[in-house]
Amino acid sequence: MQKRKHIFLDDNAKIERMANKIRKYEKYKPHALKTSDEDFRLQEKLAMLSIVASNFMMTGHSPTLVMTKREEGDEVLLPVGGGQKDRAREIIFKVDFRKLYRGGKGRKTDPLMIVTTICMYVMRKDNPKRGDIRYSNDFISKVGVTKDIYNHVSQKLDDLLNSQNLIGRSI
Repeated sequence: MQKRKHIFLDDNAKIERMANKIRKYEKYKPHALKTSDEDFRLQEKLAMLSIVASNFMMTGHSPTLVMTKREEGDEVLLPVGGGQKDRAREIIFKVDFRKLYRGGKGRKTDPLMIVTTICMYVMRKDNPKRGDIRYSNDFISKVGVTKDIYNHVSQKLDDLLNSQNLIGRSI
């Protein structure tokens, strides 16, 4: 049996090894400590949001403040306009998708499905009588959103948004 030779590292090699270990463990930060630039999943979800928003023709701009005359006669700055995409983006930033909808036996979870459901939720809260958001819509059926899934996710969103008060104005 051969004896192993001990190879002792010089100082530079030791420093380089430690630097590599530090770099390796910096990649594995907890989710809460990661910035949005580092979290590729968040970037992926935001890319999905732009796809869904263009499909649904959601309003993307933030509400603008306009001088409006009220019945009392005074003029007040009131928000006018949509901002649906901004509200959907805010929900995506704040909410953990695993808490919204969990896969189980025969249930597939897809981030695109959940992003689509969030967009539907924002648009329906904005205008409850909007009729073009049907489950038979090609895009919605391809993504896999059903009435049951939408009801489940919207109930969870209501609970989460009411408990955390995520969004300043009511959706």
